[in-house]
Amino acid sequence: MADRSRGGALKRRVFVRGRGAITPLGETWPASRDALAEGRSAVAPVQHFDVEGYPSQVAATVPFPLGAWGLRSDKPSYAPKPPLDEAEDRRLALARRAADEAWAEARVSAAPSRIGVFVGAESGRATYRTIFALSRAAGGGARFDHARFGEDARALATAVHAAAVSPAAVASALAARIGAEGPVETISLACASGAAAIVSATQAIRLGLCDVALAGGVGADVDPFMLVGFGLLGALSARGVSCPFDLRRDGFVVGEGAAFVVLAAERGDARAEVAGAARTLDAFHLTAPDQAGDGAERAMRGALDDAGRVAIGYVQAHGTSTQLNDAVEAAAIRRTLGDALPNVHVGAVKGAVGHWVAGAGAIGFLCALEAVEGGICLPTAGLTEPDPACVLPHVVGAAKRKPVEAALVNAFAFGGANTSLVVSRCA
Repeated sequence: MADRSRGGALKRRVFVRGRGAITPLGETWPASRDALAEGRSAVAPVQHFDVEGYPSQVAATVPFPLGAWGLRSDKPSYAPKPPLDEAEDRRLALARRAADEAWAEARVSAAPSRIGVFVGAESGRATYRTIFALSRAAGGGARFDHARFGEDARALATAVHAAAVSPAAVASALAARIGAEGPVETISLACASGAAAIVSATQAIRLGLCDVALAGGVGADVDPFMLVGFGLLGALSARGVSCPFDLRRDGFVVGEGAAFVVLAAERGDARAEVAGAARTLDAFHLTAPDQAGDGAERAMRGALDDAGRVAIGYVQAHGTSTQLNDAVEAAAIRRTLGDALPNVHVGAVKGAVGHWVAGAGAIGFLCALEAVEGGICLPTAGLTEPDPACVLPHVVGAAKRKPVEAALVNAFAFGGANTSLVVSRCA
């Protein structure tokens, strides 16, 4: 594939060859997309552990059985290598399902050394039941009982597996599964992780470090620790409703899922490509965004500059449903798009599937891709009364259909890490 020049720099084009997702609304991306297009929400009361007394008692969980490692009945057309570890955690199970779908659709071929894997994932954890058991083993008093803890911890050792606590486990396992022997990278940037992984994959292909890349993100954080932790930060909705940009928004809802794409230097039958990408940092606060929105705006402008002359028709916003973040992002979008804003539709997927943290930017990318490939501008579930402080051309209710030349994706994270991507129709 010949290089093309933008701004005087030569770089290879990066085509989207496959996509896959497992979400609280569907076991595949098409099933999830159809539910999202209807404006459905998966937010529901938490059932798999006792949430009495918790600051939030709802979440968007994946209700489908994930199964053990191995091929599903609708197995992909490739033969996986043996798993790195049979005792996988939920991140691995979710990621495998989404990656299988993306890889099967892509139908790409490359030498193993030319295939890379880039995954947005936070650190795994031992199951909360195991951690609670270890806590009880410590004696539960003011003084730590070393002898008792050591004795009980040895009995619980088999319940805590390396795969469950290693940030790199997902990327390494997926690489082994598809036979990738090129660059493998784990990105851990909180809510920007999944989008940042797609940026890294794009850069690796552009620079010739690999020819094919599996990239995306996974979040599996519906557990007591995340509900308590985000609750203490005041980030969760007390009403139990995720409604980005709505006047009544009061926080986000925790969700889980995985989304992946296969990117390649060869076009094949691809209808879309990654045209632009940029990452910035607020350098402002560990949890609060810069109220000026400078970092978010620089990320969007950087991605648009990288893409060159494209007409944005859809924005998949970060849209957390928190007061400050939504207002800051809306203002940054208005400044960035300026006079082009009336021709743009804006949606935010977290209203439907909750906040996946490390996987959030990846599912956002698939939503933007749908606008470009299928002309389907997905709505913001839960949004019924837009906040005057968040004035944008929102998609409310059900999806809007229109031809979209290019779409912008935002993913902004704790710590001020900002990532924006532009996906466009293939010329």
